Amino acid sequence: MIDLTVHQRFRYVLFTGLYLAEGLYKTMLLLIAPLYLLDKNVPIPLITLVVGIGEAPWALKFIWGGIIDFYHKYGRKKFTVFGTIIGAIGFLSLSLIDQNFSLLFFTIFLFIGHVGIGFLDAGADAWAIDITTKEDRGKINASMNIGKSVSQALGGPALVIIGLNFGYNIAFLITGIAILFLSIVPLVVKYVDRGIKKINVWSLIKKEFKYKSTKLTTLYIFIVTLNPSLIMALLVIIGKTVFLWEDTFIALIGVLILLVATIPGSIIGGILADKFGRKITLYISILIALVFSALPLISYNYEVYMLISWLIILNFAWSAMTAANWAMIMDVINPKIGAAQHEIICSIGNSGDMAISAAAGTLFIILGFPNVFIIPFLILIPALIVLIPIKSEKIK
Repeated sequence: MIDLTVHQRFRYVLFTGLYLAEGLYKTMLLLIAPLYLLDKNVPIPLITLVVGIGEAPWALKFIWGGIIDFYHKYGRKKFTVFGTIIGAIGFLSLSLIDQNFSLLFFTIFLFIGHVGIGFLDAGADAWAIDITTKEDRGKINASMNIGKSVSQALGGPALVIIGLNFGYNIAFLITGIAILFLSIVPLVVKYVDRGIKKINVWSLIKKEFKYKSTKLTTLYIFIVTLNPSLIMALLVIIGKTVFLWEDTFIALIGVLILLVATIPGSIIGGILADKFGRKITLYISILIALVFSALPLISYNYEVYMLISWLIILNFAWSAMTAANWAMIMDVINPKIGAAQHEIICSIGNSGDMAISAAAGTLFIILGFPNVFIIPFLILIPALIVLIPIKSEKIK
């Protein structure tokens, strides 16, 4: 087994590997599921509602994090493996219901799959908090985002091609097998026990959330994540219904964006956050996202190259913002309850993600394209206002 205390650089490989499964989750939720449901003639508002329910386990991460800290004697590693296996089971189950399609059962198994990935994510986040310092958390979060991006870049077009030629149920089957295989990643790493005998999880949580910086950071995360969540929830639907793009073309655009925007944005954002600070990185990336979120409202040139350029810039800004955001969150976390506290903050942020994703289809029908983009533009203004008073250290 690889000892991270000796091979510290392997930490980046470990967290990139762990987040490969999350990239497949994103691909399945935001690309494959909408395409599959459109083929099944499911109405657009119901599609985004199902996507929102798929996001629900991420709004419940305080449960998974609380369980991990309550049973801290089992460590972080076992929960990452457990979550990976449950996630695989959920997606494998999706492949079995195609012949007798039921939207209810599809939604249930999608939810179960993401419960598993939620455990994986909570365990991985807590593990990262335990073994990182303030000087490298930006780069660690960048490696996590890169893991997601690589599997999205490879998995997106591959699964679409498989879905078009063999059926999307086969795409679900392959995704489940791939996620199951990824359980090997944490198994090759030696886990070092933290040596903590007893934790009063609830008492420490109440104490930590009395700090002003924790409250402000949590509020900020809730607001700022609404911007990319709404736009990402609508991309496939807009591509299919407004621009009449083919499934494979949508997937290939996703690959291009991931390779030239998401991965570089994550790396640059992580490095800048560690070198110059979280907030200056966030100010720059949020301002870029603010301007380009509004671009569809003022531009009527919807040539393909213009749309791709727009998406590249937005995703670059979002990726840099993500690396700095989660580094800032890790800074205010008490390592003793790294899973529970981190996942409470995540749950609050993800509850907004879930709600706005579920409402995206309805907003699209009511407001239409491009008027729906006024919402993500306006969201970033209060996010900037809340970010200003946040301190890098806890205020007691």
